[in-house]
Amino acid sequence: MNSATPVSKRELVRLLVIEHGQKVAAELSGEPYEKVRKWTQRGNWLASQSVPNGVKATVEKISDELADNERETRLSLARSARRMAKDAEQATLRNSGEVKNVAQTAAIVHRWDQRQTQANVMVNIALLGVDPGEVQATTLDVEQG
Repeated sequence: MNSATPVSKRELVRLLVIEHGQKVAAELSGEPYEKVRKWTQRGNWLASQSVPNGVKATVEKISDELADNERETRLSLARSARRMAKDAEQATLRNSGEVKNVAQTAAIVHRWDQRQTQANVMVNIALLGVDPGEVQATTLDVEQG
């Protein structure tokens, strides 16, 4: 954080809890939800919901910084994965574990597991009254979301 006053991570989480709630604060801060919940209970953070404007501005600044950090981290990891994947072209079977790690990193960074693919649809074209010799099929890669 670029402010002149250093702020502890716990204080940042407290501000996030007050502004966004425990679940979102846990996601934004990277702290486990149970830890955030216990901190909230012990500190009685939600007893007073009135938040001074300065605190709201600080929370917004922290949220923006966390979002920027996520984007920059994803970009750096994507660049690194690309370089390592290029090197993987020359890898031998002995290096297959390392190649697998690169592939897993790329899958996480690019969110490949979240992409939904449409199921293939088979149509008997004879039922449609079409001559199979006149049919030209192309495959389209459609990404949803």
